[in-house]
Amino acid sequence: MQLSALSKIDGKPSMVVDYYPVKVSLNADVSPNYMLKVVSFKGVDTMSKKVISKREFERECEERVGMGYEVTGFNTIPQLANPMWGAC
Repeated sequence: MQLSALSKIDGKPSMVVDYYPVKVSLNADVSPNYMLKVVSFKGVDTMSKKVISKREFERECEERVGMGYEVTGFNTIPQLANPMWGAC
């Protein structure tokens, strides 16, 4: 799923949040528990990447749509990611 916050100045997306399904390993199926979240500025400059739980994904989508973000796309191609990234 792709959510975009539209700029009040020019009406173009200013902040874009992409959520992708996650493959945990090369041979594994898509994880039913995790999503990859990619935040970018104007859809170009990636600001952060993070693996989040499905529960966090659902909550964030609800909150962002409630704040005025628009659904601008659906990402269906799974990304190879490790849910333990950043776990220190």
